[in-house]
Amino acid sequence: MNKTVNWDPPISLELLKERKSLHEFQEAVERKLEKSPGGAIAVFNMRQFKYINESYGREKGDQLLASVISAMSQRSKKGELFYWVGGDVFYVFIDWWDRDYVRQRLESYLMGATKVSERILKNSQAAFYCGAVISNPESAAENYSLERMLTHVMYALEKAKEFPGNKIWFFDAELHEKELQENRVELQMQRALMEEEFKLYLQPKVDPVTRRLKSAEALVRWQMPETADGTLLSPGAFMPVFERTGFSSRLDQHMLQEVGNLLQSWRKQGIRPIPVSVNLSRRTLYEENYIRALEWVKKNYEIEDGEITLEILESVAFGNLERANEILERVRDMGYRISMDDFGSGYSSLNVLAKLKIDELKIDQAFLRGMEKGSREERILETIMKLAKDLDIPTVVEGVETLDHETLVKSLDCGCAQGYLYSKPIPADEFTEKFMKNGGSDYRFQLTEM
Repeated sequence: MNKTVNWDPPISLELLKERKSLHEFQEAVERKLEKSPGGAIAVFNMRQFKYINESYGREKGDQLLASVISAMSQRSKKGELFYWVGGDVFYVFIDWWDRDYVRQRLESYLMGATKVSERILKNSQAAFYCGAVISNPESAAENYSLERMLTHVMYALEKAKEFPGNKIWFFDAELHEKELQENRVELQMQRALMEEEFKLYLQPKVDPVTRRLKSAEALVRWQMPETADGTLLSPGAFMPVFERTGFSSRLDQHMLQEVGNLLQSWRKQGIRPIPVSVNLSRRTLYEENYIRALEWVKKNYEIEDGEITLEILESVAFGNLERANEILERVRDMGYRISMDDFGSGYSSLNVLAKLKIDELKIDQAFLRGMEKGSREERILETIMKLAKDLDIPTVVEGVETLDHETLVKSLDCGCAQGYLYSKPIPADEFTEKFMKNGGSDYRFQLTEM
């Protein structure tokens, strides 16, 4: 009778003496690239290797490491390079630049490593993450030097580490540039606030029937010192970082003070102020420092009731509508108005609209984009406007860019329109010269019929 014998071949720890340096790997890749430009570099790391050493013992850890080195080196094909450079770090060079092919080869290395780990760890399996970068000599944008490849592959490795289990992450130049920009923003935001690089811009809100100026929205632009050509960063380039780090609350307070100062300056020039709205992020409303800032601005700049409107997102009420209303009621008692911004841009809740105590409803510009007569979007917008009117809530429609848009909002009895048809956001000084010194609330926009 034949018996099945479970036999594990012995693991030679001699492999641990074959460690190579990163410099040796670099020299070997240089020789490859001299003969044929292009290819891929990948780095593999084992997850929780230190924990494995601690839990299973150093001897078992060495066995695991030696077996992984053996398994991965045996997967290496002609033209490829595999180097163990110490610890749980493994470098691979693949002499081709087709991403599907490279991924297939890296998955082969990964499979060899994970399978052999089961034999060592018995009921467990080691997991690996891998960063990879491809240099394509046929693409000017992706033809990297070896130095660049070694830098980019470490970035890709860090991204792969963010995901659980076995993961391969390819370097993405566009995503990398985006994250570099976010890092620049985070590093400079504190200095920028101190050096007054955040500029106050205003965009008018207009009565679509009379075309008279009714109010304005305060917007922020960032003038970075390196943008010597005068290029300004719009909020989309920095607000996600500010909100993630909590810096948005400091910027909200700064913009509130800028608006208070502007209203006071108009009054000192003999100009009757128009109402101005300022945006605030979700977390800002719940911070006591901001509530105190509202009290200080109202008193210090002698702001009259109704001159400043706070634009909030409906998300401020998610999960705690009662608490949100308590704060809003406190703010309204100070003399501030409350506007719900970007209604309709996400999963807008009619329950929030019905129960949140607001003084104005701003309809998101997405409704007007590509809207056709008799479309579902038009009927939905008409329904929202009617509901707001029944609730005695004034409305503002954003994104009014054409005369057809204006005609539509007039037909829906919208109280206020905002958009490029009337003006793009402009610096506060320019807004003062162009509109406030030429009539203020009596200023009438002259539009050319098309």
